[in-house]
Parts: sequence; structure tokens; C-alpha cells
Amino acid sequence: MAVQANRSTRSTERVAVLMTPQEKETYTQRAQAMGLSLGQFFRQAGEAYRAPSAVSGDDAVLIAALDQIESSTARAEQALDQALAMVRASNLSMDQGQSA
Repeated sequence: MAVQANRSTRSTERVAVLMTPQEKETYTQRAQAMGLSLGQFFRQAGEAYRAPSAVSGDDAVLIAALDQIESSTARAEQALDQALAMVRASNLSMDQGQSA
């Protein structure tokens, strides 16, 4: 019974995380570069993570701005594709006119 009582009064809990040896090496190197233990690294990463539904404030503004940039970039790419198609058609027409 002493073991169970000891476990229930601990101030920390152990969490097993399964990953590949390469992932562990990558995270270990990142943690060392930051001067953290692997446990500290994962605790800080967990604290910094915000689920998309929990985004608010400045993050929401940045996400909205990124969405707008992606949308305008897609429209610009379409316009450029159309312009290039017109240039190609014009060049082809000019080439055919010169060879006649």
C-alpha cells in the first residue's frame, strides 16, 4: 500500500510518448539548443500550442490576413496564367503570319 500512497501524493506524472528514434534525436537536439531538458521542451511546446478553435486576439487577425493573402495570391496567379496564355496565342499568331 505504501507504493500506491506514494504515487498518489507525487507532484508530477510520467507521460510516455512514442516516436521514432529520428524524431527523438531531432527533439533532443532542439531541446539542447534551447538549453532545456526534453521534458521541459515538450511542456513549453504544449503550453505554446493553441488549437485553431482557441485562437483569439492578434492571432485571429494574423490568420485572417494570411487567408486574404492566400486568396489574392490565387487570383493573381490566375490572372497571370490568363495573360501568359494570351501572349502565347499572340506570339503563335504572329509566327504564323510571318511564315505565310
